[in-house]
Amino acid sequence: MNWYYEANGQSQGPVSEDEISRLLAAGTIHAKTLLWREGLSAWTPLGDIWPPQVAAAPPPAAAAGAAPEGWIRCTATGKYFSPNEIVYIAGKPYSLEAKDSVVQGVIQTGAVPAELSSLRNGPPWEQREQLGWWQAGVQTIKAVLLNPVETFAAMKREGGLGGPLLYLVIFASIGGVAGAVYQLVMQATLHSAIPAEVQQQQAQFRGPFTFAFTTGMWIAIAVFMPALIAIGSFISAGIMHLSLMICGGAKQPFETTFRTYCYSNGSVGVIQLIPVCGAYIALVWWVVCMCIGFWKAHEIGGGRAVIAVLLPVVVCCGGIFAIALAFGFTAAMAAKGGH
Repeated sequence: MNWYYEANGQSQGPVSEDEISRLLAAGTIHAKTLLWREGLSAWTPLGDIWPPQVAAAPPPAAAAGAAPEGWIRCTATGKYFSPNEIVYIAGKPYSLEAKDSVVQGVIQTGAVPAELSSLRNGPPWEQREQLGWWQAGVQTIKAVLLNPVETFAAMKREGGLGGPLLYLVIFASIGGVAGAVYQLVMQATLHSAIPAEVQQQQAQFRGPFTFAFTTGMWIAIAVFMPALIAIGSFISAGIMHLSLMICGGAKQPFETTFRTYCYSNGSVGVIQLIPVCGAYIALVWWVVCMCIGFWKAHEIGGGRAVIAVLLPVVVCCGGIFAIALAFGFTAAMAAKGGH
């Protein structure tokens, strides 16, 4: 079975299990090194998945004054570590084993040092060149839908918009086309249940080109859906980022919000493959994934993340209600004036 491991913020591999054991024995990797293989929902510390008697061995560290050439002294522990086991916080080197305690207070404030962002390597779609596009896509869908907390905690905050956008277009289009097909089939089924006399009356009223027009409309939707999804992603992510800014939750740049949006929508879009109720399940799970995504990607409180996701929905629904109310009031006044 092939494994991938994190070193200096980059994915290394694939390597065999024997090679992982050799790297562990040599001190190149250790219990806190992030590993991933097919079947794992997210990058996981080696100590959580490797045999305990092996993974429990601490990373080698030389005594002061006898450090191997090129090794760096941890500011917190005074021990020496290889460069790939060191992160820099405020310009000072710290070992990975000391990192959590050093940045705990910073994380509580919502501001994580940029140096730590290199530990984010997921989701599997980011490794599609090694895993293969289809396998990486399936693994990402599973990770987002079944384990969103760990997935978005490991998601790369930056790295370009193209990869996440491509993921969204591919898998949201699959779900969207399926939803359109189900809708067309449902309409045809309901139409067939109408008495023949009523069908004839409707055919005379609608004209001979109704069926061709309806079919052509659905085909056009399927053809243009990828473009519509791509355009809509920038608009929707922009609205979401504005919402984050309003509630004070935009701790990261727009790219982080966009990546969260793409991985959430691309994954939940596939739920529409479920007949009848798929669209409703997708809507609910979209809210859940977006809230968790903002919580973990922007490192903000859960309550603030929920507000950021629901604020555009509330404003939109409130606007529609206000317009409908104004229209109804105007119609009522016009009818009253007519009398």
